[in-house]
Amino acid sequence: MGRYVENLGVRIWTQSFGSRADKAILLISGAMAPAIFWNSNFCERLADLGHFVLRFDSRDIGDSTHFPPARDADADPPYTIDEMVDDVRSILADYDLNTVVLIGHSLGSTVAQLFAVKYPERVEKLFLMSSPIIATGNNTYAETDSETLAAMWQVLMSNKMYPDYKRGKDEFFKVWRYLNGSFELDTDLADEYTKRLYETEVIEPAYNHTKIQVGIDDTWTELSELEIPIHFIYGEKDQLASNVGNIQILANSLPNAHLTVLKGAGHMYFHRRIWQQILSVLTEALA
Repeated sequence: MGRYVENLGVRIWTQSFGSRADKAILLISGAMAPAIFWNSNFCERLADLGHFVLRFDSRDIGDSTHFPPARDADADPPYTIDEMVDDVRSILADYDLNTVVLIGHSLGSTVAQLFAVKYPERVEKLFLMSSPIIATGNNTYAETDSETLAAMWQVLMSNKMYPDYKRGKDEFFKVWRYLNGSFELDTDLADEYTKRLYETEVIEPAYNHTKIQVGIDDTWTELSELEIPIHFIYGEKDQLASNVGNIQILANSLPNAHLTVLKGAGHMYFHRRIWQQILSVLTEALA
């Protein structure tokens, strides 16, 4: 059963696993990603380790409030990333949670970072998976080579986004295979996820979720001052958000940060062995 949280008229759909008496973990999905990015088996296994686990549909996704898409290049999105950060605050308030472990993926990692630097006293540990880099400081990062970028965007943009699932499934599966790194696509996981996308507007949230990431202030100083552990988790083959080399540079520059590389993994995790890698990392880090 899900539960709605209200934040200034915006309804955020949430779901919990485990006992309220246990330490809380909040899972934050990426752009265009519904709550089930964090599949139920993963959530249940985290709960079995003694955690109260929450996942949620971000605004514009799934069963949460949707907004008009800012399709035109010069159109402003109808909300800001700071409002998505405030959605996290509202979830914690609604569940009466003073502190939490934050685990974000992609855009969800950005939201998690921004929440942690705004409310450092409320975050026990920070896990940033497939995270875009919003913290630079004095670091120098390498750009992904142009051929790799061109090949990646050719695959991403080739998805015709058919409005019906039967026609659109194969198009999405091509993208998922590319983003799955060296792992064979688990079609059951991919099918469940893609069907959930088709229960909403499919592509419409992409406009807003992309635009809210433009112009974020450098957070390196604030991240470096956090006294909590910062765990970067990044797929060896992931070139979408950044790349392993750049994340290693960032982790090395922060006093409490550590990077774990998911062998063979890409930006998406459509294979149970990838999730097992993630669970192993979390089990050790949360102990």
